[in-house]
Amino acid sequence: MANLATSFHKKVDRLLHRMQQPLSTLRYRLLILVVIAQAATLLITWPLWQVRDFPVHMPAFELSQIPFGGWLLLTLLYMLIQPRWGLVLHATSLLISFVFDQYRTQPQFIALAVLMLALIEDNGVILVRWFLATLWLWAGLHKLLSPDWFTHAAWDLVGGIVTDRAAYFQPFAWGVGIGEVIVGLLAILQPRWAAIPCLLMHVGIAIFLSPLFYDHNISVIPWNLATGIVGCWVMLNAPSVRPRFTWEWGIAAVLLLYPAGFYVGWVDHGVASVLYSNHLPEGLITTPEGTEVVQGWGALKVPFPNERRLLRIYFEQSASPGSKLHIDEQRSLLPDQYFVKRADHRVEEISRQEFHNKLAGEVAGIENDRRRNRFLLARAGVKMLKRDQTGPIYAVEMDPSRFRPELLRLLNRIPNIEQLNLAGCQVTNEDLKHLPILPKLEGIGLADTQVTDEAISLLRRQPQLKYIEHKGSRMTREAVLEFERQRKELDFG
Repeated sequence: MANLATSFHKKVDRLLHRMQQPLSTLRYRLLILVVIAQAATLLITWPLWQVRDFPVHMPAFELSQIPFGGWLLLTLLYMLIQPRWGLVLHATSLLISFVFDQYRTQPQFIALAVLMLALIEDNGVILVRWFLATLWLWAGLHKLLSPDWFTHAAWDLVGGIVTDRAAYFQPFAWGVGIGEVIVGLLAILQPRWAAIPCLLMHVGIAIFLSPLFYDHNISVIPWNLATGIVGCWVMLNAPSVRPRFTWEWGIAAVLLLYPAGFYVGWVDHGVASVLYSNHLPEGLITTPEGTEVVQGWGALKVPFPNERRLLRIYFEQSASPGSKLHIDEQRSLLPDQYFVKRADHRVEEISRQEFHNKLAGEVAGIENDRRRNRFLLARAGVKMLKRDQTGPIYAVEMDPSRFRPELLRLLNRIPNIEQLNLAGCQVTNEDLKHLPILPKLEGIGLADTQVTDEAISLLRRQPQLKYIEHKGSRMTREAVLEFERQRKELDFG
């Protein structure tokens, strides 16, 4: 027993001695850089770390809110005096602040804290080498796997550097995604070769996001500048190409594989290197006053952390009873979700049909119009109308000169359509098989088309369809009137 106690005391003494060891001059200077970057990021997003009324806090469990901003700055100052103890204090405080408000789980705060580890701990370089390799590899893979990245996301971003978006957004999308994958592979296979690409890539991102070009998401600029410089140093000082220790193999495997869990909802996008791919769930709240898209920015200077559970928590904390939430899930392996807030403030998951129903004390839910589908339809010359700027698309008209049957499938994610005009399009009975079920469609224009009475059997799938404009088509007036009569009987029945 005495030997165990002596051994324990020796280990504690060695730990305390190591915690007091000074850093080399270069490491300390780089640490100052990262501390300044973290402090700048905290100051840019200052309201995020204070007690606020709106946007609502999203605690992991019910907690009274306290401000964290000033305390986190003090932990950074202490880190410059006692780097190792300061890192423990700062990282612990950061994690506690996340528990109080999950809105703060933004990747830049986490990544900057990880960079500090590379500069303070001797083995930190090994861990951060694999952290950065994962970051770059999966940032690229997520983009290359995201249909949203290759449509509206790349279109929006490329507008920061060119005027002819149509000519450049696809090459831009492929170039960025493949470039990030290449830098990630270099960090895995030949880390020293990744040093200069790391510096150029992150400094380039910081310049691109600045007011000189895209002028967006300023809170990640300090992180990118720090990552470019410290990441370059990490890659140059990686002790070996292949893992040397058993624990390093384990860390490398975990870090390189865990981001895949994002696609089944096991891993949050903020720690899965999902950056700008836009392949995230989106939330739309329907209230008696209208609709609210769940999004961030404003005074907080950060986006909403779009996770399914956080969208539900936000809805629970902010919406009035009778409101409804649609979570539009972009990942193909996960379904959409629908919720209602009951009169007793309970949030309950419901079916899509229940979501659309209007019951006493509850609104009729409005589903989210998917941005990717809106983008593709707009690129095909499709006209989409809203009753107001923030409302859903209620009417769609397709350009006869640019019509193709595949466009009908895209209407699947424009679910609030009440009127669809295909007049003059080269549409056939067979093409109407591509038309998805639109729960609010009341009228369809098929004038001057090739459709026949057989198309009516296909249109019966539309639960609210009442009117068919058929002039100039091969439909008979008698068949259309009979369809409309039957629908009126259903309404009165």
